[in-house]
This record gives sequence, structure tokens and C-alpha cells, in this order.
Amino acid sequence: MSVDDRPLASFRVSMRDIDIYGHVHNSRYLDYCEDAVVEFLRQRQILSHFRHTSSGVAYHVKKAEITFHSPIDLDDVVEAKVDVEKIGRTSLSFAIELFRQRDGAHCASAHFVWVCVGLSDSRPTPIPETTRAALSPG
Repeated sequence: MSVDDRPLASFRVSMRDIDIYGHVHNSRYLDYCEDAVVEFLRQRQILSHFRHTSSGVAYHVKKAEITFHSPIDLDDVVEAKVDVEKIGRTSLSFAIELFRQRDGAHCASAHFVWVCVGLSDSRPTPIPETTRAALSPG
């Protein structure tokens, strides 16, 4: 399932995100990517599928991987795009791309794997069918 060519989410870089070298600290990219995934779910009106209080399950980050391509600076506007790469039995994989609005530079590529877990034992459990259907294309 892919978003179209419009950015899914955009945000302006704050001073709190800048490191001593004058660009966004590497650790902040994870926050930007996570915010983009949440916005992806919100825009599709399926965020409730990921709230433990309404879904009966929780999702834990199993893997977060980022490849940096170009720095992001103070006051840059960052645009994010998100794709669901894979829906497994107990896990979801997301691809996130971050772009600098002022010149369209591709700044980072990220991959997240979330694992669906039971609330009582935090052990992997199958992704609910309603969530699977909501994330599937078509």
C-alpha cells in the first residue's frame, strides 16, 4: 500500500533537534519517522487499531533501521512518506522516507518492524483481522 506523490506529513525542525554541528541529531530521525507512521495511521482513520485500550493488543518496535542520505538543518521543513511494506502473521513492516522541502533532497530512509503482542503476556500474537484488512490495499 503506497501513498501518492504528496507528502504524508510535514513538520518544521525546531532548535531542540539540532546537535553541536548545526544539523538534526541522528536520534531525532527516529522520532520523525515514528510521527510519520502515526500520521499515516491517523489519516487512514485506523489509529484506534493501534491503541491497546480499543484493540486488545499492543505493538512493540522490534526493529528500527535508518540510512542517512543528506543532513536536515534548523528551520527546514521535512516531508515524510510512509508505505506498509509487509503484513506478516504477527508483525508489520513500514518504510519511511524523509525529504527536505526546500530542495526535495532525500534525507533518510527508514524501516520499522512492529510486533503485535498480547496485553497479558507481551508475547507475539496474530495481528487482528480487522487491522490486517484496514492496512491491506484495495
